[in-house]
Amino acid sequence: MKRVLVVALLLLVLALGAGGGYLTGDYLDTPKPSTSGVAVPLGDMSPSESPLPVKTPIPSNVTALETGLDYTRHTFTVTPKGQPAVQLSVETPAGWRLSRDPKAPGEVKYLDKLRERGVRIEADEPATRTTSAAMAQLVVDLKSSQAPENDLRILSQTDEQVEGDDGDQRKVSTLVYTYIPNKTLRYVIVRWVATGNDDLTTVEMSITGLPQDAPALDEVLEAATRSVHEIG
Repeated sequence: MKRVLVVALLLLVLALGAGGGYLTGDYLDTPKPSTSGVAVPLGDMSPSESPLPVKTPIPSNVTALETGLDYTRHTFTVTPKGQPAVQLSVETPAGWRLSRDPKAPGEVKYLDKLRERGVRIEADEPATRTTSAAMAQLVVDLKSSQAPENDLRILSQTDEQVEGDDGDQRKVSTLVYTYIPNKTLRYVIVRWVATGNDDLTTVEMSITGLPQDAPALDEVLEAATRSVHEIG
């Protein structure tokens, strides 16, 4: 009788062990977020630490944007949050169409007909940030906001001076990066421009497209940087 009881107990322990192993495995396959430990910037996480594997971008078959584009001057009004309206003027590629977002009244965009490339122009008012400080802050924001699987890569960060159409030297800071927001790798240039006689940002612009567009996007960036100015 004792032997039968022992055997029964052993069978019961084995059954519980098997069930516990199944539940543990199921839990580990769907891990829950942890609130303990030291926070690590997303941009510094390795693929092994990522909740999802880094995306493999699908190559775009869109023909690369050519250099030597024609440009058109546009004048428009934007209203930075909590600030008076500002009238700006800038040159963008001919044929790129104006786009506005009611939720972002401080900026406008000009997009190509494929909506694959674009120029975003934003008035930075009041002018309280240096161009370098604004660039450094965006790097921090990108690393904390972009999921690791989007494969954010900072390609360059530079500070320099560019001559405007008026002949004055403008302090600019420029950030270039790539990431995969959906399926295609995107190439982004963000530039902060001080149109005054100091290093305070008055205009923020971003030029976006595909990696194969890089030379043409550089040209678009330079045209916008030289031409942008506030009216009035």
